Amino acid sequence: MRSTNSFAAAVHRLRRERGLSMTKVAEQTSFSVSYVSKLMHGHRPLLPEVVRELDAALAAGGELRRIADAQRVEGVDAVRPVQLPAAVADFTGREAVLRDLDGALAALRRREAPLTVVVEGSFWVGKTALVVHWATRVQSEFPGGCLFADLRGFALGRAVEPAAVLDGFLRALGAGETELTGTIEERSARYRSRLAERPALVILDNAADYEQVCPLLPGAGSAVVITSRDHQTALLARSGGLHVELPPLTGNEALQLLRRRVGDARVDVDLPAAETIVRRAGNLPMAILIAAEHALHHGDSLRNVAVQLRTERDRLDLFSSVDPAVNIHVVIDFSYLALAPQPARVFRLLGASPARSMSVEATAALTGLTPAIARTALEALRGAHLVEPVSAGRVRMNDLLRAYAYQRCSAEEPVTELDRCQKRLLGWYAATVLAASSALAPSWAGSELAPVVPGDVQPLAFGDGGYAAAMAWLDIEVPTVLRVARVGATGDLSWQLPAMLLPYFYLTKNWKVWLSAASEGLAAARRIGSRIGTARGLLSLGWVRHAAGHTADAIVLLASALHLEEELDDGLLEAWTAFALASAHASLDQFADAHRLYEHAERLFAEAELDLGLTVTRAMLAGILHRLGHQDRAASVAYGALSLAQTVGSRPVLSLAQHQLGLLLLQHGAHRLALTQLDAALAARRLSQESWGEAETLIARAEALQALGQPHGARESYCEAANILERLHDARAFGIHGKVANLDASLHAPHGHEVAS
Repeated sequence: MRSTNSFAAAVHRLRRERGLSMTKVAEQTSFSVSYVSKLMHGHRPLLPEVVRELDAALAAGGELRRIADAQRVEGVDAVRPVQLPAAVADFTGREAVLRDLDGALAALRRREAPLTVVVEGSFWVGKTALVVHWATRVQSEFPGGCLFADLRGFALGRAVEPAAVLDGFLRALGAGETELTGTIEERSARYRSRLAERPALVILDNAADYEQVCPLLPGAGSAVVITSRDHQTALLARSGGLHVELPPLTGNEALQLLRRRVGDARVDVDLPAAETIVRRAGNLPMAILIAAEHALHHGDSLRNVAVQLRTERDRLDLFSSVDPAVNIHVVIDFSYLALAPQPARVFRLLGASPARSMSVEATAALTGLTPAIARTALEALRGAHLVEPVSAGRVRMNDLLRAYAYQRCSAEEPVTELDRCQKRLLGWYAATVLAASSALAPSWAGSELAPVVPGDVQPLAFGDGGYAAAMAWLDIEVPTVLRVARVGATGDLSWQLPAMLLPYFYLTKNWKVWLSAASEGLAAARRIGSRIGTARGLLSLGWVRHAAGHTADAIVLLASALHLEEELDDGLLEAWTAFALASAHASLDQFADAHRLYEHAERLFAEAELDLGLTVTRAMLAGILHRLGHQDRAASVAYGALSLAQTVGSRPVLSLAQHQLGLLLLQHGAHRLALTQLDAALAARRLSQESWGEAETLIARAEALQALGQPHGARESYCEAANILERLHDARAFGIHGKVANLDASLHAPHGHEVAS
């Protein structure tokens, strides 16, 4: 300890010269008094950061740094084990986690408290690689070295006894045979005593539970990092510390790892195949490395490897090695076979579900369990890292886990039971989608779309006033609904599910997804020969084509739908198609055709006693009547539509009636009355999350404000509208920016001059 004593002597000499106590010296650094005291007695390493701060606090001019450097050259005489395995050569990503670990270590130096880090995650996610990579960087900061043990907590029947690990640690720290006697509690106390003198970094890999690691936890000054597949509730509750939930690599990180192993050229020549490989490998580092090794060893192109990962069976075959450490069946068996029967069954059925993302309620429908029991099972799977969380409480499996679960399901579930589960899930989705759509547009579909639902299925109920909840549910679930329709549904459900989403698409104007849903629904209906499904598919496809600006194509599709519906004698469906076709003609200034079709739709809605349809039709008809020169009737129809809208109980319908009446009043020159209706429509459309409709009303509102001599207010409305249209990728945003530019020019023009708009 001669060098340490030299350093301490220099510190004491300098503080006395400056009239400072050790407490005052420590207070001028970012380290605790306790830490500095232990450093002075040789129980803490002379880390460069500590030495630098002490040198500055005592104005030593570099003297303390030179003494510390000399000590590092001389070395120390105590036993200092470093038991880390070799670090991974191609370690990739994880920068945020590494920063968190560095931050926790910095806090350890200041607090003088024990540091516990628990790293949890799925198989092959890279927990050990991360910890070894980090420990290799920081182990030199621990005078007691670095201890490492693989506890094999998930090797069934072969978990390592903590007593054996404890004895190994004691020997590595220089303990004699007499210190290896006594109870495990006594040996654990001796272990902590040794580490109190010379703190160490302890890595406990692959831990099963708190009982296994408890005797191996060090005391103050040391750090312990524990990895596990299971969520370590008891350990975290007792020791606190840093909890790291290690996810799979991001897409970019996964591609970077593949590049490092096979080379940039092979990835760049077929980037889509490389992306497919990492996705089907679940973005798991070990799986990516196995796939890369397969490509290198067999001389396969990445395209051929991607093809070999296409199906669940092929995927598992590629990752089935004679080496149990890299055999997908062996590594997942450890977690699956430890599950209780109920979570194990839920896990199997999730693998066979056509939905990739599952809520508690959907899981309950699939499995026939109550939502409470389903939630408990999902929590067990979540704790075992056999599912991963996604948005709004839903879970999903990566592709490898799905393949394994599907194989287990095929082997362990009777075919008849699996068929019942699939029918329950499909029925639940169909009934819930229809309920959500009806919350957006009450009674819009009539009874023709009502699905056949198994009696033991309880769909979500949105009820009166459930508009916001229905919209939120659909915002999350629409991609899953379309996937279920595409890969899971048979018969009429394959076109009914996309058709049920029409009110959602009409309100949100999500053109890309709407176009895909309409095309897939129409193709499914034609594939099974459903005429009613074909008619609904033509309606949806025609409507989205018109909304997206392809009106000539839309008119052909909608006219075909109308002709088919007349043959089918479906008055309500025919009414909606006539309404959509009228809107398409109106956008081309074909007002006579639009007038005829709106009146046809009005008659059919009246026969069906659907006030919602009557209201929207009359609101749109008023504008056409005005264009045709029937101003008095137009005003009467518009006010009648508003009156009826107030009884329908639908905010989007009310906002449409208010918007259309505002436009009519604007055209009549009643600018202030128009502004009142447009403001009401704007408030309603914001509440109902109609972004496209909100932009339409903002544009009309800007025109009213401009006419009322309020250019600043008009500019603000135009800017809001342009921002919304840009977000929706609507080309009209450019024209609105032009209006803003003209307003700006007018506002800054010299007095007496006007800029033409």
